Amino acid sequence: MKLLTVGDSFTYGSELANPNWHSWPVLLSRKNNWQIVNQGKGGGSNDRIIRIVFEEMQNNYDLIIVGWTSYDRFEVNNNDISIYTAENRPLLDEWKWTKDYYKYGYDAYYHFTKYLRQIILLQNHFRQHNQRYIFCNAIETPELYIKQAWATPTYLLDQIDPTYFIGWPNEHMGVWQGDCPKGPGGHPLELGHQRIAETINEHIRHLGWVS
Repeated sequence: MKLLTVGDSFTYGSELANPNWHSWPVLLSRKNNWQIVNQGKGGGSNDRIIRIVFEEMQNNYDLIIVGWTSYDRFEVNNNDISIYTAENRPLLDEWKWTKDYYKYGYDAYYHFTKYLRQIILLQNHFRQHNQRYIFCNAIETPELYIKQAWATPTYLLDQIDPTYFIGWPNEHMGVWQGDCPKGPGGHPLELGHQRIAETINEHIRHLGWVS
């Protein structure tokens, strides 16, 4: 079985001593004796997730797992930008405009609903192509935003299938790792990745995809 994982630093395995051995995608694939292609990237955006999935689907994966990330991020010319990046990291001249974007043009509601549209887009694309998939949230949950009247687009929420979205909408990988030790940047370390892999594997087992 061939597995593709796509996401941000939590999927890549940032702050692990050896992401190629201890990240949850590798642990999950090793447990089930699967081939693994891990396309996680530190700071990766949901825009990048969509792009990578469309680029990779031609390689015929048996299962694709997506770890959705913060919806404040976006991709420009294969570079991922976020509020944190724009405010706290030195930027090349060509990206300095993003500071003004987040100061004057950023709209949380727009980016939140864009994130929901991206989920539905990919969900429906997978269905159309009979592609097995699992979704999860990596580092935050939209639950609080959904509860706010200004951020309750039910016409979008009603289209998301929780059968293949682990813990939707009130869980994420940070919840699954519990009180495990974290790196200085807040990323899960070895034990946290083990718990994330176990949670995803249990969900897949309930779907009947593994024994």
